[in-house]
Amino acid sequence: MKYYYNPASSNCRKVDAVLAHTGLDPERCLVDLGQGEQHRPDFLALNPNGMVPAIVDGAVKLWESNAIMAYLCSQAKSDLWPVSEARYDILRWMFWELAHFGPAANAVVFERMIKPSIRMGDPDQAKIADALERFARFGRVLDEQLADRAWVTGDTLTIADYAIAADLMYAEPAGLDLAPLSHVVRWRSRLSDLPAWKATEPKR
Repeated sequence: MKYYYNPASSNCRKVDAVLAHTGLDPERCLVDLGQGEQHRPDFLALNPNGMVPAIVDGAVKLWESNAIMAYLCSQAKSDLWPVSEARYDILRWMFWELAHFGPAANAVVFERMIKPSIRMGDPDQAKIADALERFARFGRVLDEQLADRAWVTGDTLTIADYAIAADLMYAEPAGLDLAPLSHVVRWRSRLSDLPAWKATEPKR
């Protein structure tokens, strides 16, 4: 198995956490985003979107981090992706992450961190304000979900936790306010104690 990644990517952190959790050890292929390697023809043949992560496992070629996480767990027979009706609740929260929570958090990260670093101009304050409003709205949804459970879908850690937590990879430097989300803060602290999550902590 080959794994195409960049450690700065929050979507790659999702996959990295699952790899660390399951013990799977694919061949790692660093994609230098700063050099535009994600737009090279050979990489676009793997992922026409020109984004990381991607994996190749024999005849299987996969992109989209959440799909990759599920595939890896199936290969490892991991309880992070249980073979039961619990999968549908996990899927619900992973779809929610992709549709709502992730875009809000990532828009702030892009405007406040990525744009200045690649000289794309000043942050767009209107876009930041809109993203922060959405982040607060969907953050409350997550906070309420975690009020009476240890993990997003219940008492057991799943890939939904890794998927959602990765969106907070740059929460502090991007200025995402988690203080009103006490249950999210507690959940995030619980995650930080997990060896697989510690192993994927970005080096600042």
